Amino acid sequence: MKLRVRGVQKAFDDKHVLRGIDLDVATHEVVCLIGASGSGKSTLLKCINLLVPVDAGEVWLDDLRITDRGADADLIRSRMAIVFQSFNLFPHLSVIQNIT
Repeated sequence: MKLRVRGVQKAFDDKHVLRGIDLDVATHEVVCLIGASGSGKSTLLKCINLLVPVDAGEVWLDDLRITDRGADADLIRSRMAIVFQSFNLFPHLSVIQNIT
């Protein structure tokens, strides 16, 4: 599975969080996003996982443009996942149980 992000932009009111983000992640490649708190790391991941709509740009999963308005978010999310920071995890479950 290949992920391609092209020119993604996202703003909340007048605060521009993502400006023209490009990213390529190949099958089995591991990528780390590093930045200060509030720099847009989580927003980018939420845009990729279709939890937050992009204002401009495109996100592709293999040959499927997942940012199309008619894209089936549930079907797309069945092919990838997001694990939120600790405040969204269940403390009584193991790591694998939280992921599952």
